[in-house]
Parts: sequence; structure tokens; C-alpha cells
Amino acid sequence: MKLLAIDIHTHVEFADAATILKKKYTEEEMFSRFVVPTMGARSAQINRGLMPGLREPLRDPQRKIRDMEEKKLAFSVLSSTPYAFYYEIEDDLAVELAQFQNDQLAAMVKKYPDSFAAMATLPLQVPQAALKELERAIHKLGLRGIEIGSHVGKRELGDPVFWPIYAILEKEGLPMFIHPHHVAGMDRLENFYFNNLIGNPLDTTIAAAHLIFSGVLEKYPNLKVVLAHGGGQLPYIFGRIEHGYRVRPEPKEKVHQPPRAFLKNFYADTITHNPDALRYLLAFAGSDHVLLGSD
Repeated sequence: MKLLAIDIHTHVEFADAATILKKKYTEEEMFSRFVVPTMGARSAQINRGLMPGLREPLRDPQRKIRDMEEKKLAFSVLSSTPYAFYYEIEDDLAVELAQFQNDQLAAMVKKYPDSFAAMATLPLQVPQAALKELERAIHKLGLRGIEIGSHVGKRELGDPVFWPIYAILEKEGLPMFIHPHHVAGMDRLENFYFNNLIGNPLDTTIAAAHLIFSGVLEKYPNLKVVLAHGGGQLPYIFGRIEHGYRVRPEPKEKVHQPPRAFLKNFYADTITHNPDALRYLLAFAGSDHVLLGSD
């Protein structure tokens, strides 16, 4: 059997999204509202200088295909950059942007079906609109799951308002890919790029724990959840989580099975940046639950 290298963590962006945003925001307002809060002022300014060199790989599908060939990747599952979640903007604009991005993702897949599939993004701050867009993305556009932030504003992923989304994903057998954004503790993580180095895996871990202890995975036992960046910290602190469930009453308030019962729901990408960590991840999760990611 021939093995194919499939990249499940690779981002794209669409230049015309800025045109939609400019209906309400200037360039400087977009930068100060959507970029600076996610990483701090200094890292945001550094990124501002770096981004022109990253535009082509993010925006040009033929460049992405060339990069795939160079890295011997047979296929990529595309998702928008996390900046394109736009959970913090006005409802009508969020819905329009999600529809636009999903249309663009579907068009890219249609043009290059031998190279790409894609995951939808949803305007999750507008739950009913998100449900409608999910149905459209699956049944009209042919997208193969969703990319979701590690929280949506002040709502954690265990919030019951999102459960109808999970019900549809479980029914359709489609995954949700959790990518961190607007990470916890930014008041302590603004320096040294800590928002990314520490904040990203931390926020993914918080999201996964909410799915476990809120009862989501007990309610939807076949829901497939892909965790970015090697599963965050979840694989490496799981013993502590299990211990807490055994000895404390709080973790049992909404769930009736131990955390290990829900490991089958989780998948992780390979982005650990360390061979020893990757070996541990493979031993912890099993090779069938670890997916190639390039980010």
C-alpha cells in the first residue's frame, strides 16, 4: 500500500477579505483591533514587517502546490489563518466574511481537487448564523469540517450554545480543528513572543479540557477533535488531569466518565518542534491519532 503525506495544518488567506473589512474599518483600525490584541504591540509591529514576504505562500495556490511538491506532500487540507475567525467583530460583518472565505476555499478546492480539501470557518458569535453556514459549507460547498478558535470571546467551547454545531459534525462524521487565538493570560505574555510560544499550546489545552469536563464529548461520543501544535499541552499534563478527576469533586460535576474515556475523540498534529516530544505524542495518542501538519 502506498502511503501519502497529507498536511492537515496549512493556512490560506484571501486579499479581498480586507475589502469587506474596509466597509467599517481603516487599515490602522484593522491592525490595532485585530492584530495587536492577539500578540502585543511589539510582536504585531514585527509581524507587520514580515507579512509581505508571507503573502504569496498564503494567497497563491500554485505557490502552495510547488511548496507541497518540494516537501513531498501529496495533499493539503486548507484552513483560513486564525486572524480570519473575526469573532470580535459586528455580527453582520462576521457572517459576510465567513461566507466569503468559505466560498473562496471551495473555489480553490474545485480548481485543484487533486491537491486540496478545506475546512470551513464559522461566525460562531452568531450561533444561528453559524449553524446555517455550517450546513451550507458541508452540503453546498463540499467543505470537509471546520476550523474553530480555542474560545469565542468569553464563551468556552463547552458552552451549550455550540452543541448543535457539534451534533451536526458528529452526524456528518466531520472533524473540527481547534486552532488557538486570543490566548489566555495576554497581560503576562506580551513580551518575547510568549503569546505564541506559551499561549498557543496553553489555550488549546484549555479548550480541550472544556470539551471533556463540560460533557460535550460524553454527549457526542463520536465527535472528532483535532488539536493544533501537537495537542497543545494536553498529552504532557494528562496524568495531572486524570489525578484531579479522581481526587476532586469539581471535575465530576458535568461528566460521568474519567478523562481517559475521551482520548479517542482527540487527534493532534505533528507540530511539536522536538523529536522526543513527537515520540511521546505518538506513544500517548497512537499513530492513528497523530496527523501531519506543517503550519
